[in-house]
Amino acid sequence: MERVLVVGLWCAHPDRGLRPSIRQAVSVLRFEAPLPSLPAKMPVATYGPPVSTASAPTSIDTSAGR
Repeated sequence: MERVLVVGLWCAHPDRGLRPSIRQAVSVLRFEAPLPSLPAKMPVATYGPPVSTASAPTSIDTSAGR
């Protein structure tokens, strides 16, 4: 159970550059590689402003062609 939790946290690391590849994660889950060392404190995730959707349509007309 510990292995699954550690790999899950590793895959969800806020810094994309520190996340494992699928191959690395599966290798750890198959006991082919040692558990990674996670930091005692994970960095705080930061989020950018939402992408503007001003040019995207807000609805789709599905009545055409009926």
